[in-house]
Amino acid sequence: MKTLALVLSCLLTLCFPATLVAQVIMQTAHEGESSYPISAHDILWKQEEEINRYVLAHPEVMAGARLQKAAAWSFIVGSTYSWYADDLTTTNTRYTVPATCRAVGLTCYVFVEDAGWGARVTQAAVDSVVNAFDSATPANAAKGIFQTDVESFGNPPDVDGDPKIIILILDIRDGFAGSGGYVAGYFYSYNEIPKSTYPTSNEAEIYFLDCNPLTLTTSSGIKTGMSTTAHEFQHMIHWNYNKLGDTFTNEGCSLMAEVVCGYPLRGQAEFAGEPNHYLFDWRRTDLTLVLNDYSRAARFFLYMKEQFGTPILKTIVGTNLTGSARLDAALAAFTPATSRRFADIFQDWLLANYLNDTGVDPRWGYSYPSVTRVSPTVFLTPNVGSTSATVANLGALYLSFRSGTSLSTTISSAAPPSSFWIRAIETGPAGKRVLPVSLGAQFDEPAFGTSYTDVTYVIGGIDPSTPRDVTYSSTGTGVVCTELKWDVSEPSGYLSNAAGDTVCVQFDGYPGARLDSLRVALRRTGSMTGGIWRYTGSVQPTPLGAKLAGPITVTGLTTPPSPYPVPWPNWGSADVHVLNIDASQPFAAAFVCTGAPAVDNRVMVTRYPSTVAFHSFTYVTSSSGWYYYTANAAGDTVFIYVIRAYVSVPTAVGRETVELLPSSTQLLQNHPNPFNPATTIRYSLSSQSEVTVRIFDSMGREVATLVRGAQPPGRYQTVWEGRTNAGIPVASGVYFCRLEAGSFVKTQRMMLLK
Repeated sequence: MKTLALVLSCLLTLCFPATLVAQVIMQTAHEGESSYPISAHDILWKQEEEINRYVLAHPEVMAGARLQKAAAWSFIVGSTYSWYADDLTTTNTRYTVPATCRAVGLTCYVFVEDAGWGARVTQAAVDSVVNAFDSATPANAAKGIFQTDVESFGNPPDVDGDPKIIILILDIRDGFAGSGGYVAGYFYSYNEIPKSTYPTSNEAEIYFLDCNPLTLTTSSGIKTGMSTTAHEFQHMIHWNYNKLGDTFTNEGCSLMAEVVCGYPLRGQAEFAGEPNHYLFDWRRTDLTLVLNDYSRAARFFLYMKEQFGTPILKTIVGTNLTGSARLDAALAAFTPATSRRFADIFQDWLLANYLNDTGVDPRWGYSYPSVTRVSPTVFLTPNVGSTSATVANLGALYLSFRSGTSLSTTISSAAPPSSFWIRAIETGPAGKRVLPVSLGAQFDEPAFGTSYTDVTYVIGGIDPSTPRDVTYSSTGTGVVCTELKWDVSEPSGYLSNAAGDTVCVQFDGYPGARLDSLRVALRRTGSMTGGIWRYTGSVQPTPLGAKLAGPITVTGLTTPPSPYPVPWPNWGSADVHVLNIDASQPFAAAFVCTGAPAVDNRVMVTRYPSTVAFHSFTYVTSSSGWYYYTANAAGDTVFIYVIRAYVSVPTAVGRETVELLPSSTQLLQNHPNPFNPATTIRYSLSSQSEVTVRIFDSMGREVATLVRGAQPPGRYQTVWEGRTNAGIPVASGVYFCRLEAGSFVKTQRMMLLK
């Protein structure tokens, strides 16, 4: 896989005829939803609570559990057994799974459902599972998941008299039908209870691992499966110490089990998009919003792990309380001793999630690479009228000011000052600093726009039980922030760009402007990396000249469903205002594609009826050249990448959105064509012109006049409903649209089919 720098270094060596404007490829936008793991915990939680409450009310049940089975299982390869598993598409339905032992490891027995053996599970896959559980993880080539989790969290239960964990690989019945969510694996405490209480219990430490759609025969499938195994094994350990602990802490520890075993931190983007939410909330009845809760738990416990080391996790697991009281008790019992408690940690965590710089203060950042910054409410003018908002209990509102000078801000509330913790994070040429902000008092930053170009207010809700309303307003010297864009409609899909391809949008210069930021419409969660270049003035041999900024990362915070929502919700932003980039000359933004298009992020596209690329190009690695993509067989519609640039001009306060002025006058093909009953006619003007748009029939007779009069430069569209000037419907047939604009004259053929 090529990095963006490598791709671009290759581009500079290519030779193309000077007269070649662009090569053209026919492409199809598509919707390729990928499958993704979901948690069985959020399906089985009611049953889990019932089981655990029963166990706590009847301690004699577990006291006698070991007596139910006096000897170890002592399975050997080839042993057969019918295990109970769960149909997760129904409630309280269990069924038997005939399975065969395919491996015996140091710490596990691996059984495989007989129906899946050879088809979806091979001996090589089983050996990979054993190796990861027994011997090696990405974090340590000499230590497996079992040892890593035990050292980090504590010992697993042992109701079956056998120290080995049973791993059953099967097609988990989770309702998966080709796309969407599936359960990659799960631990269920039901199986810890004696059969005398629950007759379909397995009376064993057993973990269920999926084989459909999870594919354990690939490296990526093993990575997902074993990351899930580390996660669920922690749940088994957690159950041994804390039967009714809060879900937030239990899941946070399991997400850290993945990290300490060397698997990636999951779900950063969801928390980044929703920082203003109650910290300990768990929306288990909503399988979409609960992903935000997983993301928030992952971020908080990553911070705990980094601040106190992995041993804090074992202390938390062994503390039999819930919520902040559990964390306070764990901190009080922790060695080495610390004076920090939950209230201190929560406030520092709020700063770390935006500032993320341990050089300013070790408490205010992460060592884990590429932690996604929370998404603030961004203001591109310092003049904001009185605005009301609600700050969640144990949540935070982030307000970021990026343009203008001499910022003054007031944050007030009818709630007691003790309900809030407010700080200003300031960054710019003068460095980074954090300043206290008093509720109800004006906070002035006269160096805003010069020494400090980003002032972000963190309004933390430190009332643990009640959301609180605030009001904020600000004043200063503003700028006009202009949105530069070529697209004129919502995203309609994404392209099958291969790994290594580079997508690029070129922007014309805006007089007197500085580049403020980029916004990129992204298909799903995850990041893309790119940069900003001076435009060379030609697509060939490359549109990318001198590098102005990079690497730049944009991150999607959600994966919108299909059909696509309007307006498009998933925008990745890159703030570059601190780089002071001159936007008065043409520039280009480009991002490199990685991974597979149906799994990894891609830039969204929209269709535009035209035979001109509209400044949207692709470097196709397999063909070693720049292309633009047509969207239909006729070649009269192109795809445009939905990348927008924002530039600031020091003038009157405000914000405007403009579509870049066309460099030439054009009549575009009507759309749709053929049509019935109406069609849209689009045209562009490069200068002020006297314009007429008229319709003629096949005999050359004028049928209708749609436009007549002077128009300034820009893009226009008009609709013809298939009627004469008198409003009479015309017959099916061929018609001609004629644009006259000054000396420019062009005619396009259209067809009406009734």
